Amino acid sequence: MGINMNDTIGVIDLGSNTARLVVYRRDDQGLVYEVENVKRTLRLSSHLRDGRLEREGIEKTLACMRQFQQLLGAYNAATAIGVATAAVRQAANGRELLDAIRAETGLSIRVLSGEEEARYGYLAVVNTMDIDEGITVDIGGGSTEVTWFSGRRLRESVSFPFGIVTLTRMFLPGDPPADEEMKRLQAYVERQFSGCTWIRDRRCPVIAIGGTARNLAKMHQRSVGYSLGSVHHYAMSAEQVDRVLERACALPWEERRQMPGLSKDRADVILSGIAVFRALLAVVNGRELVVSNKGLRDGVLYETVFGAQPADIREVRRRSVEQFMNRYQVDKRHARHVRTLALALFDQLRELGVVRCGEAEQTWLEAAALLHDVGRAINVYESAEHTFYLLSHVLLLGFTHRERLLIAMIASYKNNKLLQQQMARHSDIVGKADKALAETLGHVILLARTLDRSMTQPITDVRLREDGERIVLECVGSGENLMEYALLEDVLAKVSKAWKRPVGFRAVTRPAD
Repeated sequence: MGINMNDTIGVIDLGSNTARLVVYRRDDQGLVYEVENVKRTLRLSSHLRDGRLEREGIEKTLACMRQFQQLLGAYNAATAIGVATAAVRQAANGRELLDAIRAETGLSIRVLSGEEEARYGYLAVVNTMDIDEGITVDIGGGSTEVTWFSGRRLRESVSFPFGIVTLTRMFLPGDPPADEEMKRLQAYVERQFSGCTWIRDRRCPVIAIGGTARNLAKMHQRSVGYSLGSVHHYAMSAEQVDRVLERACALPWEERRQMPGLSKDRADVILSGIAVFRALLAVVNGRELVVSNKGLRDGVLYETVFGAQPADIREVRRRSVEQFMNRYQVDKRHARHVRTLALALFDQLRELGVVRCGEAEQTWLEAAALLHDVGRAINVYESAEHTFYLLSHVLLLGFTHRERLLIAMIASYKNNKLLQQQMARHSDIVGKADKALAETLGHVILLARTLDRSMTQPITDVRLREDGERIVLECVGSGENLMEYALLEDVLAKVSKAWKRPVGFRAVTRPAD
């Protein structure tokens, strides 16, 4: 499906448990922003009786779609893409429901096969995460999709005809459920997963997609006092998943729905969902569950906008950084020049042995250089603090939580006191070695941005020369009386202390063209 630049795009996901509308805007660079996200809990799979959707479920769905259509109209959406999953797929009268939706609202909903549903979940993961191999699992109300990818390429996929609503109905009549009920559910799901030889003993991360996964992450984060409010790329050990499930299983529904981090409308079905994750970890022999905040609807969007092939991780990061720059009105010419100067300094500092870093650190430095000014969009006077806040709270795709914090600390580096405060706030995620790294690379950004303080790119090249123990910074610029040079003295004093080498300065005037 082709769409035009500057389109507003709506994606409707008519799931077996919930229906969701997400509205996106696409700018003239082809980058896509989420501007609206509305969820309705319909429990469509609980309205399946003898293979047919009951009238009550159909009426609730039609009312929801009418509301979604109104919202799409309010946003003047040029394109609306609708998909439906297991409950509609399994219903003998599913086509009647979709025909009624089209007749009443004009919205066209496409029923996905289980394999299509699984592939969209995979696309969402590889277009937002730096994971080379993994097993994805997306558990809905009436089905569970699992894929295996390696080298970021989809290798296998399967759809199982059970979900959180159907499993809860089949195995968990008790409140709270008896141990024996949970054991029967676990054994059943493990048998289903073990039937796929490509799932068994894969020993890779399990990436959990969807509302159950998000709730699990939030429950665990609240229980440990996690310092970052993001669930995308949140990693949990198999033992941590077990502990959350054990705590939740011990509580009756009325108490369970009060658990911090758990949505009240999911309290009755959360146990079966977490049990599925635990069973899959056991069959995969995986030690880590990674939560994805991006799922089916994001995969549909990425295919529509960017194509069916998974993006290279460098492209994922580039898009996300570019979105940040657009959203917070960064002076791109200045930001890219600071990046050029910072990377030149980084390479030469590695050659001199001052910086002992690799490709990963260079990637973080590059992102930090491009985004060092985002905080100015809020307030110039506390821009460093705002830069740190935005980079640690607004999702930056393709990076783990630790990497996002490191980028935020490097980009916002102003002095050691501010860095100490940032470290103390997030001591559960970053450690002492990270502080040394952020300080070292933060000074690279501090120096690079000083060398383009006028935002006019008067300094075109930087060279570091050794003069005994001293390092001499040679700046090739358009003249000797530049504002940048007047500001260097204080910065070089800080840099000398951070790099544990005295750093001097020499201006080199480039010849006139």
